[in-house]
Amino acid sequence: MSIYLDLFIVLLLSIYLVKEKQLNMLNSCLIYLFIHVFFVTFKGIQIFFFGTKIISNKWYATYITLEEIDKAIFIADISLVAFFIGFNLFVSKFKKNGNQLLKKYSNIKDAKPKRINYYLIAIFIVGLIGIATYRSIADRDVEAADYSTFSNMMTGLGIISAIVLLYEKGFKKYYLIYFGLLIVFYSLQGENRFRVILALLFVLMYYLKTINLKMPPFKYYILGFVFILFSFPLKEVGKAYQETGKINFSEVIQDSFDEFTEGESGDMSFIEQSAGMIGAIDIKDKIFYGKTYEPIFFFFVPRSLWPEKPILNQWQHDISITGRDFGEMGQISLISGEAYANFRYIGVFLISLLVGRFYSFLYNSYSNLPAKHKGFLLLLLFNMVLFQVWRDGMISLILFPFLNYLPIMILYFIKKPIPVK
Repeated sequence: MSIYLDLFIVLLLSIYLVKEKQLNMLNSCLIYLFIHVFFVTFKGIQIFFFGTKIISNKWYATYITLEEIDKAIFIADISLVAFFIGFNLFVSKFKKNGNQLLKKYSNIKDAKPKRINYYLIAIFIVGLIGIATYRSIADRDVEAADYSTFSNMMTGLGIISAIVLLYEKGFKKYYLIYFGLLIVFYSLQGENRFRVILALLFVLMYYLKTINLKMPPFKYYILGFVFILFSFPLKEVGKAYQETGKINFSEVIQDSFDEFTEGESGDMSFIEQSAGMIGAIDIKDKIFYGKTYEPIFFFFVPRSLWPEKPILNQWQHDISITGRDFGEMGQISLISGEAYANFRYIGVFLISLLVGRFYSFLYNSYSNLPAKHKGFLLLLLFNMVLFQVWRDGMISLILFPFLNYLPIMILYFIKKPIPVK
């Protein structure tokens, strides 16, 4: 079974990170390994060692088999190893670039601070507009909500404005209160939990940088675990609050913990969904040769201007089989499953290698720079969306920074750091 190989690889890579002193919250390899362990290794142990049921099968008439999950774990392992290789080998040029930048920008100020202040005012106002697009919690019709690309971007502007303000103005009381209120507000909405989870990751990485720590203190691990358990049922929490106006936190966390430990959580089913799609790809014997990446070139075009614009997950419709309607359900392929659909095993390795290479450039070039340098901001942004890239594939490497988190990208282009002697 691939789970044994997976455990060996995870152990080996963990030892490597410790031995090479790479335990740094900013290290994309550490983030990638944590995601893999949490959603692949842990789930594999539950299924193959403890016999928990395949929760995704409640959605499918054509059930996912243990053989398909075994193969999906193996493919995810190839992706993990390839990412580590791309990230860690032949990095002297990246490190040299980082050392040169640090030497030049060890102390910085922004060339045009007024421009940034004007932008912060604008993004705060736009953020309030974004919050308003959610309408009031009590009056929202969740089932009829509009999930167009534009509206999806607008509704996230509130929480984005909060993390931009924290980044530029620091952890002052009123900015923290604004951020905290929005964390609660977005949590109660129930949908798009990534808005809350990724924003917290961004703030945590930035905070650790400001206090010169590589890893969080122990208490943050406990808080993080509790939050992760609470984040799983946020959809139900939002729905229950909208219907009753009440939340029983102890019950929510207990139910989430039970689902988590018993393998009943749909939010832990990523490797199962990927397995189902890989199995369907094999059944149809279909190779896309990069076609799944086409939406990268047109996703930003509003459908109102292009009514016939292809849907972003058309390839999932193309691999759907009887009893597994992936396209209609919007299932999760993982970057490994998407790469397998395009170029089979060689694609899984090469695509993950290239993504690892990109993240290696960001980390080795920018991680040691002052927190307010635009390069460090770019590293924070792409580390924040690494989970989405791992989960949904290459399109998220472009879609999330340049659409969902566009205000941060705009700030990146506005900032003009200059060295101070």
